[in-house]
Amino acid sequence: MRVGMTAKIPGERWRYIAFEIKSDTPFTRNEFLDSMVRKAKGTAIWNNFRITVFEGRFGILKVSHRLRDDAIAVIESVDSVRGVQCSVRTLKTSGTIKTLKTKYKRYLEAPRTNRH
Repeated sequence: MRVGMTAKIPGERWRYIAFEIKSDTPFTRNEFLDSMVRKAKGTAIWNNFRITVFEGRFGILKVSHRLRDDAIAVIESVDSVRGVQCSVRTLKTSGTIKTLKTKYKRYLEAPRTNRH
């Protein structure tokens, strides 16, 4: 299994966690994922999460409903990406990704200059 990917488990319930990155610099998905993986190593969410949406300063993390609190703790512990200081705050948790995409549409419609 690849790091940062969730496996399909019959009957599993998922939570989607919207988050915002505060930084002077936008990051690529892979840059942020690398930082998340480092913070998640040795925790309950190691190998059990996926970044489903990422737009430089906004993202949505997918995680098992049982790991929601652990995921929030890890994501909020990210304090640098590529050596650049940042802070991450969670915005909202939902049982559907559609709810978060609708609520945070402004992040998704921002200019798409640094997408990966």
